[in-house]
Amino acid sequence: MITGRKVYLPLGSTANKHGRVIGDNVTGGNSRFPGVTLTAVFKVLDFNVGKTGLSEREAREIGFDTVTAMAPRTDCSDYYPKNKPFIVKLIADRRDLKLLGCQALGPGEAVKRIDVVSACLRFGGTISDLADLDLGYAPPYSTAIDAVAHAANVIRNKTQGLAHGMSAAELVKKMAGSEDFIILDVRSRQEVKILPFNDPRVVSIPIDELRYRIDELPGKEIVILCKTAVRAYDAERMLRGAGFKNVKFLDGGFNAWPY
Repeated sequence: MITGRKVYLPLGSTANKHGRVIGDNVTGGNSRFPGVTLTAVFKVLDFNVGKTGLSEREAREIGFDTVTAMAPRTDCSDYYPKNKPFIVKLIADRRDLKLLGCQALGPGEAVKRIDVVSACLRFGGTISDLADLDLGYAPPYSTAIDAVAHAANVIRNKTQGLAHGMSAAELVKKMAGSEDFIILDVRSRQEVKILPFNDPRVVSIPIDELRYRIDELPGKEIVILCKTAVRAYDAERMLRGAGFKNVKFLDGGFNAWPY
């Protein structure tokens, strides 16, 4: 449904839809199978895993100019007992912000989010369509802004010039090179103590202290990180407001750091 190309997707759900189409047609009907959005979900031990639409790699190979967002979230409000984390990656076409795909995984309820994006893909939805869906909310079931809406908002911020992300792969490559830059860790002291980001270029300034410690930062490229990228985005806005130009945040934060 996204590219118009033929695909091989041997799933029981697709097979049963085919069965209805065949049954209608052999008994005098005129049904057609509309296609798929390449949705697949499965479970690996305690992890729920799912995808729909195109991956970033697939989209680029086809020729799309992609823009993505990595969003670690919890499957219900974080103050609600037994909330579980998961990560959403959203892919869109930079030209018109049309949705291209989504991937999600984690012990939290990731599959529900895949189904939402699949429905949006089915009707040719855009990032704004996804962000503005009237999804069900109560603390036991979701955060007030659901994970897929949050990821869509991140992409909107990026394409409007409000946010400038850097992927984990890009940061690792930069760390292996000889570029002169700093990594600004805006997590709390306790978070840093429990799980430090070990690199000699790291400067640790908690987000609550950043406004009155901005003068401690050198005038070089700054990559900001926190736990989920929310505080890092806030820090980017602070620094750009203070005149810093070359500032980015680590997309997905430390929770999505795979290295």
